[in-house]
Amino acid sequence: MLPPGWSRVPGCLLVAMLVACAGDAPGVPPSDASTQDAGAVDAGQPDAGEPDGGPSQPDAGACHDDDPCTVEQLDESGHCVYPAAPDGTGCDDGEQCTSGDRCVGGACRGEPLSRPAATFGTLWSHGAAPVEQGGPPLAGLAESVSDDRILFGERLGGSGLSVSLVRVSPEGLVRLDQRTLDLYVERFLGSWDWSDRFTTFFVPLGPDRVVVVGTRQRLELLGLEGDRLTTLSRYALPSNSDSILSGAGRGDRFWTCAGYVVTAWRVGADHSLSQDAVHNFQLPGGTCRSLALSPDGNTLWAATSLGLVPVDVSSPSGPVVGTALFTTQAFFHVQARGAFVVAHELLRYGELGRIFVYRAADLARTGTPSPVKTFAPMEGVGRWERPLGFVLLDGELLIEWFRLGGSLRSYTVERHTLTAEGVSPVVGSILLREGEEVGLHLSPLVLTGAGRHAVLQPWRRVLTLGDSGAMHFQTGVHHGALVRVRAAADGTVQAVGPFESHRVDLSNPEQPLLAAGGMLLPADTRRLRLAPPVSGPGPLELVTVPTSGSNVHQEEGTAVLSCLRSGAGALLETAGHVSVVGGPAALASAEGQLFQMSPTSQGGYWLRRFTLPATCTGAVLVPAAERTFTLDGGAGTRTDWAFAVDGKRSEVLMGEVRFEEPAKPSRLALHWSSWTGGDVATGVLSGTTDRFTALALAKGLALIIENGRQVHLLERQGTRIVTRKHVDLSQLPVPLDVRSILAFDGAVAYLALAAPPFGVIALGTGDLSVLARYPTPSDVRSLVFSGEWLVLGMNDALTVATPVCGENRWAVNEAKSKQ
Repeated sequence: MLPPGWSRVPGCLLVAMLVACAGDAPGVPPSDASTQDAGAVDAGQPDAGEPDGGPSQPDAGACHDDDPCTVEQLDESGHCVYPAAPDGTGCDDGEQCTSGDRCVGGACRGEPLSRPAATFGTLWSHGAAPVEQGGPPLAGLAESVSDDRILFGERLGGSGLSVSLVRVSPEGLVRLDQRTLDLYVERFLGSWDWSDRFTTFFVPLGPDRVVVVGTRQRLELLGLEGDRLTTLSRYALPSNSDSILSGAGRGDRFWTCAGYVVTAWRVGADHSLSQDAVHNFQLPGGTCRSLALSPDGNTLWAATSLGLVPVDVSSPSGPVVGTALFTTQAFFHVQARGAFVVAHELLRYGELGRIFVYRAADLARTGTPSPVKTFAPMEGVGRWERPLGFVLLDGELLIEWFRLGGSLRSYTVERHTLTAEGVSPVVGSILLREGEEVGLHLSPLVLTGAGRHAVLQPWRRVLTLGDSGAMHFQTGVHHGALVRVRAAADGTVQAVGPFESHRVDLSNPEQPLLAAGGMLLPADTRRLRLAPPVSGPGPLELVTVPTSGSNVHQEEGTAVLSCLRSGAGALLETAGHVSVVGGPAALASAEGQLFQMSPTSQGGYWLRRFTLPATCTGAVLVPAAERTFTLDGGAGTRTDWAFAVDGKRSEVLMGEVRFEEPAKPSRLALHWSSWTGGDVATGVLSGTTDRFTALALAKGLALIIENGRQVHLLERQGTRIVTRKHVDLSQLPVPLDVRSILAFDGAVAYLALAAPPFGVIALGTGDLSVLARYPTPSDVRSLVFSGEWLVLGMNDALTVATPVCGENRWAVNEAKSKQ
């Protein structure tokens, strides 16, 4: 078996196809300058792979067709010929549902498999990174529970909570234990200030206990003794209660706040949880946003929408609420440690405020205290800086900054020392993220740390403080996202995230293992990536997963794409970059080519084809062919555009959505053509929304999904695109909502579900019926076939399954073959 997208086209035929690709688009006059081929790559950079013209005098080493069922040799005239290999030669027929593949008469054939589609084992990650371009910056929880241990929480798409206890060692991060809780992770977005935080979070009580707060669900006390996660007790919360935004505690006491009310709690001798009504209190002015306990446990600080409020909680008779400080300011977060209190200001409508450092002793005096240090937003010519968050450690203060210089955006952490004199200048810095892409929404961030370690949001990278201001990142197996799965040449699977690279061992599908990896990619790795093919050398392919919409999207202007290569242990590492002009655009790759669809100012589109290189040298890719075209979508505003490519058939399907008003259906105009010439087929569908969900193209069939529910199977009849089958997934006995098309081979489509219960469904193209359903703990972002297994990649987990094989699939293929 070969992975999807692998070509069985002999090399010389593929070269001929690429030559034809450079010709005029169907329906575009030859005189149109846009149809002329441009150079291959930058001056001095040859086009990757074979040139469009092909070699004129090949030697014996140039005969390669990548087909194990042929013998590669030169004939007497010096031309490449490919006679059949001996019968019985091992091969891969490209089908997931065959075994024992062998060459017979020059063709690869396997014995059909018949087995039920089922899910097997699931493995978990911790510290999964947010999907950039996907919305809010926070992906999960992190809390330091001791100097060298961190508790991570993954939100599992909002349907559950995966909890991991991790130790920070000199060798890296080591996961000690993991378990899942049936707590959905709620998010709070402030309507006044647009701040983003979770209302499911951790409140450490010491090195051996932590409270999990689940708003409107329950409190759960977890024991951490012996480096294991154990439920000690639970306390149910009213389903109609207010959102709990913060908590703080130590030992047998802790507090939570919701609105103006701060609730006190006790842990009994039997680990039971109960309210301590005598110690409840109400804040004097603004609503609570953050709680922090002083080092001696006597003062509880509340950061509110109307200042900082100190509360004496040392008396058994009840709390004493002090006078609010800075009542004209709102605060997002507060921490108290050593002799200092640090507070982050909160401003209206998404503005990022100042971070103030106070001496605790100054806050206890009368009058208005002055900060010993203020970290304020800065602006100037070519300069825009905002503080995002802080970590207050013993004798150390870390400030995280977002900086914009020209088009370059960066997240940087700067280190300061705390002394009796105050806050030092910067003694060290480290880059978290750098690139031109517009990624995550900016928001104030709650960071955590203890001892010599800190966890930095939004990517939850673990930072260790060394001597003399030095800082370095720590990582290990299981740390990070598993968003993009792809087959590796050694039979394992690679799982890749924004900074992550893992190798997955599937030798036991019931218990898949992460054999190596972590957050290994550098801070300047771009969101758009190219990686080598699975088997052998060859041109790179686009490995970025769409975060929203139906395509990978390039932003306005020139996009920088990071190139990856296989490094030690089959892990991916960075290896240069290339650039592509012409954004905003949708991108796709197939058969060693990168395709780009971008709108024109006249209402039409550019469609460009770039030949992808095998290595990256910083060059700007230049189109090997390009053309302009229009889609007849009728009246209305253009609200979306997308496309899909079938590299094996040299076909491209382009679509546009035009939307007039809610009372009228949208119009989905489609344009289906071939790169090698021939007629153009067009058609129009009636839509129910202003966006495409997904498009796919394979073996002469097109699959269009609109509004997550409307599935259209299309085919060409001459110059017309006609509907072969349509199904409304919302009308099924169990209604479904789809996020994306993960794979489509003309017979079966694997679709990712967009809402809980998450998973993947397999649709047969015979009647668009559901052939199988694969449940997963969170929303699936990618899929790969590896040997006999189907591997489903999520941000925070990876599930092994078997593909659809047997009577259903063979019936679909038989029906197609009779047409």
